[in-house]
This record gives sequence, C-alpha cells and structure tokens, in this order.
Amino acid sequence: MKGKQQQKTANQSRKGKTVTPKTAAVAAGKTTKAEKPTAESKHTIKQLVIETLAANCSATNDEIIAAVKAEFPASAFKDTHAAWYRSQARKGLLTGTPIVIPAMSRKQPPTVN
Repeated sequence: MKGKQQQKTANQSRKGKTVTPKTAAVAAGKTTKAEKPTAESKHTIKQLVIETLAANCSATNDEIIAAVKAEFPASAFKDTHAAWYRSQARKGLLTGTPIVIPAMSRKQPPTVN
C-alpha cells in the first residue's frame, strides 16, 4: 500500500496542482458517458423471408436461401430452415395472417423418354 505522502505526490501534476480523475475529465472537456450510435433499422432473417414470400409466394427454398445469404453472408441458413419458415408462414404464425403458398412438390428424378 502506498503511504499518504506517495498518494499525495501521485495526485499532483507537474505544476503542483492536485488532479483527480474526475477533475481531469472535466478539465479536458470530455464527457464520461459514451455516446450511443444511431440506431439503424434492424432487418432480420424472419423479415427477409416474409418479404420474399410476400413478393413471390411460389419462391422455392433455394430462392429464399439465396436471398438470406445475400443479406446475411455469415448465416448458417439452410434448406430445413427455409422449409420451417414456409410452414410457419402457411399457418399464419409469422405475420398473424396465413400466406397462401402453393405446396412444394418433392423433387423427382427426371423421366427418360
């Protein structure tokens, strides 16, 4: 622990005035609170999927994935996620009203003529 004399000399500036952290901040004209950055509109994957399905109700899972990956490149969004969002939208659990989405047929192997 520092003695009283050491504390006193540590708090003195070169000119001999005592400077505390609070008075140093006031003297420098700096505010102690950090300024908040301006809030940008938050665009989520859910909002993006709703917009994609509203614009094109017959959008495939691949189109939904491409839209999400374009907006959120680091996202782990995949086919199962797109299918879940499509199911929730069809039931009306995403927007409160059901979105009419045509049923997706399962991919079938190409037929040979």
